[in-house]
Amino acid sequence: MKLDITSIIKDNGGSIQISQTESLKDLESNLGTVTFTSPVDFSGSVTNNNGMLVLKGLARVSYSTVCDRCGEKIEQELSVPIDEDIIERSQAEADESLKDDRFTYSGNVLDLDRILADCLITNLPMAHVCRENCPGLCPLCGAEMKEGGCDCQKDMPTDSRFEALKGFFD
Repeated sequence: MKLDITSIIKDNGGSIQISQTESLKDLESNLGTVTFTSPVDFSGSVTNNNGMLVLKGLARVSYSTVCDRCGEKIEQELSVPIDEDIIERSQAEADESLKDDRFTYSGNVLDLDRILADCLITNLPMAHVCRENCPGLCPLCGAEMKEGGCDCQKDMPTDSRFEALKGFFD
């Protein structure tokens, strides 16, 4: 997503409203078990604040992955609030402490692809479950527990150290 910022680059306090939907090249490859299935929908604004651009808005994307408990394929939607400060590239190159820490722009064009991709990827949940009470798989035989489970838990021998506790809850 490329944005022409000519109208606000010299106007302190100037703002541009954005509403775009586009596929991002950075999200085309799979990230482990996560595959992005829709283009990114972004709506928000860019405001010039004394030469620093402030990007605010909401990015949405759909993705598919697998449940971490049972392995079932699931579809999810990710909505991420965006609030990023973007400085001019020449300013970042002049100050070494800002070089790797900030998003930059140069000229009259702001490229939103890397900014949106970074924000979306870093906000992906660490774990995905098909439903909150997903029982997962049997640790012994690997059968799906949500489909009635398995009988291996009943046939499993009890550790002799716990025999004394067997009738404790009866």
